[in-house]
Amino acid sequence: MFEHYSEEALRLAVLPPGASIVDVAAGPGTLTVLAARARHHVSALDFSEEMVRQLRHRLEREKLTNVDVHAGDGMRLPYPDGAFQGGFSMFGLMFFPDRAGGFRELHRVLARGARAVVSSWLPLDRNPALSLALTALRELVPPAPGTPPFAPPLAQREECLAEMSAAGFRDVEVVETAHEGTAPSTKELWAVMERTTAPLALAKSLLGERWDAVSRAIEGKLAAAFGDGPQTMRMPAYLTIGVR
Repeated sequence: MFEHYSEEALRLAVLPPGASIVDVAAGPGTLTVLAARARHHVSALDFSEEMVRQLRHRLEREKLTNVDVHAGDGMRLPYPDGAFQGGFSMFGLMFFPDRAGGFRELHRVLARGARAVVSSWLPLDRNPALSLALTALRELVPPAPGTPPFAPPLAQREECLAEMSAAGFRDVEVVETAHEGTAPSTKELWAVMERTTAPLALAKSLLGERWDAVSRAIEGKLAAAFGDGPQTMRMPAYLTIGVR
């Protein structure tokens, strides 16, 4: 499912053939691999050594040699000014502690006239199943007093426009898109959600053995709300595009 967002991002970037691009917070390389298959030259960076290891393994498996991979900080990119003809961060920059710094660095390493595409999720109320799961987690494991409910960063169109513009990008626009993931049952849907949704994965890591009981309870709440059978989850996102 995540490939669909990356395909749209690559299309919106309007890259020349054989472009040199940077993929910031590349994760396991969803966009990187698509771009490499299209014969672009990719510099992929992620702060997680495990993500970098997985990406390198995937590149070896697919025999893709037009990618260099680095473990590094997306807020301090190890690349020279104006080095790339396209820049991307797919659901990564949105989580940076210093998003403004991340946008500025992306702007710095792009050549004049190059485009950057940054993706982020829409508010949780646009995804009922995920909203229910995160609300249930908060009920089952109450956070410290005063902790605000989780809200996806860059979830408002105005935020996206303002933050990319503030970094120096021009002609900034926000495109809304959505793709669906399907699961044969609520149980399978929940298994995917707890593995791939950042706040849930973090809670699972922090709770250790306590997580099993919490997981079963959230799965029960999902089944009560949506039934036990096949499920489809629609994931709306923003793609924010700006020109260097």
